[in-house]
Amino acid sequence: MASQADRHALYEQAVQDPERDVRFFSRVYRRLRGRDALRLREDFCGTAALCHAWAQSMPERTAVGVDLCQETMDWGTRRWIEPAGEEVASRIALVHGDVREPRGPKADLACGLNFSYNCFKTRAELREYFEAARAGLDKEGLFFIDLLGGMESMIEGVTDNDQGDFIYRWEQARFNARTHELLCYIHFVFPDGSEIRRAYTYDWRLWTAPELRELLLEAGFSKVHFYWEKTDREGDGTGVFYEPSFVENQEIWWTYMAAEA
Repeated sequence: MASQADRHALYEQAVQDPERDVRFFSRVYRRLRGRDALRLREDFCGTAALCHAWAQSMPERTAVGVDLCQETMDWGTRRWIEPAGEEVASRIALVHGDVREPRGPKADLACGLNFSYNCFKTRAELREYFEAARAGLDKEGLFFIDLLGGMESMIEGVTDNDQGDFIYRWEQARFNARTHELLCYIHFVFPDGSEIRRAYTYDWRLWTAPELRELLLEAGFSKVHFYWEKTDREGDGTGVFYEPSFVENQEIWWTYMAAEA
C-alpha cells in the first residue's frame, strides 16, 4: 500500500483543511475591515490547496502561492489548478521563490501556515520574513500564521492519528531546550504493515507566542491578534475562535495569530 500511495495526497488529507482556513480568514477580515478580502498570498504554499480553495470561494478572488519546491507546486497544479478549469485557474499564480521576496500585487490577506516559518531559526531571519510579508500587503492587509505550543511540543515523542485508511504518525525526534531547535518527521503507516517513513522532515526552531508577537510588531505590524479555539465538552475543537486575555497551558495546542499592517 505504501508503494502505491502519494505522500502529498496523504499530507493534504491528514494535515490540511483549506476550506476551514478560508472561512476563518474571511470572517476575521470582514470583522476587522468591514469588507471581503479578495487578494490572497499564500507563503510556503506547497501543493497550493489553499490557493485553490480561496479562488473557488468567490469569483472575484485571486491567489498567489510562493514556495521553494517546484516539484510540489507542479503536483498541486495537476491536482487542483488544472482540473478547476480556466476561469478559476486564471486567478491563481504560483511562484517558485523565496517568501522573503514579496511577489505580485499587494494582497488583502497573506498567510504562512503549517508552522512553516519555524524554518527561520534566528530573530533576524524571522523578522526579515515578517517584514517581507508586511511589505506585500496593502494598507488594510492582514497576515495570518498558525502556531504550535503546549508542554508536549517541547519533548521527544510519537503521536498517531488514525485517518481510516492510514495512520498519520508525527514524530518529534529531538528537542533542544537551550535553542528550541526541533527535529520532526511525518510517517504514514498502512493497514498491510507497509510504511512511508520520513515522508516529510522538519528542522525547525519552535517559536513561542510572545516571541512571535514581539517580532511581528518589530517588523512594523500595528496590532497582533491571538485567537483561541473553543472546545466542546469532550475537549474537541468547535471551529469557533475568540481572543482570550488568559490561556492556561495544555499538553498540546495550535492556534492562529493575525497581524494588522
